[in-house]
Amino acid sequence: MSDDKLPTLKKNLARHQRLCVCYSGGVDSAFLLKMAHDVLGERAFAMIVDSATLPRRELQSALTLAREIGADCHVIERDIFTIPELRQNVLKRCYYCKLSEFGLIKEQAVKLGATAVADGKNADDVKAHRPGIQAADELRVISPLFEAGLTKADIRRYSRELGLPTWEKPSHPCLSTRLPYNTEVTAELLKKIERAEEVLQKAGFREVRVRAHGDIARIEVPRENFTALTVTPRCVEELKRIGFRYITLDLEGFRSGSMDE
Repeated sequence: MSDDKLPTLKKNLARHQRLCVCYSGGVDSAFLLKMAHDVLGERAFAMIVDSATLPRRELQSALTLAREIGADCHVIERDIFTIPELRQNVLKRCYYCKLSEFGLIKEQAVKLGATAVADGKNADDVKAHRPGIQAADELRVISPLFEAGLTKADIRRYSRELGLPTWEKPSHPCLSTRLPYNTEVTAELLKKIERAEEVLQKAGFREVRVRAHGDIARIEVPRENFTALTVTPRCVEELKRIGFRYITLDLEGFRSGSMDE
């Protein structure tokens, strides 16, 4: 692991007069916000876009962490149901989502005097299916972590050294990823998925996805959690109360982005 990545990141951040960080409270954006605040102080601030695809607990934890870092965090409301591509959950959903999200952030950031808008893209993201990267490029959103060559492993290690609670946080993409492509997204369905995952998280499953296929809930947890899940009948009962008729366990186990398969 190269030791010049962190100094490079700090040097690059110091070039900006006022920087807006596209923030979600995840591993990458939290680390970027922390570093930007350390380097730029009050000249760095965060913006988070709130919508029906963002679980309430994720929003609250993101806002709490921003306060702990000491950075201002502005919340922008967005109605995803007014965007046809997001409501219909098309194959390029992430592109249209980021195009909307970054567009809103840039518009507000300029009003607050930002000279640049930065996202949390890292060096590993270009190896995966990330349609949102195209939107960032089109809107000239910069990626300081990527530019410094920081990988996800680097970011987790540095986050741990800095005492950020996100250093071991699992990834948590938007709730629309729990639905098959070309399935109509509704507020009721998103809330149903959010409540189902919260049941499992409260039961102790850190890495979990509830994929919704009509009235079927397809649960993904790591293979080592299979036994624990199958002996937890209360979770099944609660998911049925939420509105799922059949509760299934995916025998391939937890894997991020399984709907892209």
